[in-house]
Amino acid sequence: MLRKTRSFVLYPEYFNKKLSRKDGRKVPKIKAVEECNLSKIVYACKYLEFNYKIEKDKRYSKNWWNSEGRVVVNPEGIASKTELIRRVANVARKLKKVEKPTQKKTKSKPKQLKK
Repeated sequence: MLRKTRSFVLYPEYFNKKLSRKDGRKVPKIKAVEECNLSKIVYACKYLEFNYKIEKDKRYSKNWWNSEGRVVVNPEGIASKTELIRRVANVARKLKKVEKPTQKKTKSKPKQLKK
């Protein structure tokens, strides 16, 4: 008999800094990400080289009115879902620092005084 490959489900709410533990956050606030979305989780899975599948039509049960989807991850060498969540949170938190918009210094023309 063939065994099904083990997979874990990750929702953006697991990593959202604005949510409480009661509302579904799974990581400590120190490791949480502000405004976590599906694309940050996907980027973290790509960076960690996991096989994943995006399901945009699924919703998180505790936040069903505002959920944007989930990522189903099939990790190799990960013992538990908690370990997977911690690894993804570490990468997503670093991504937050990278994605900050940089302000370019542009040369502006001096304003002319009105006479």
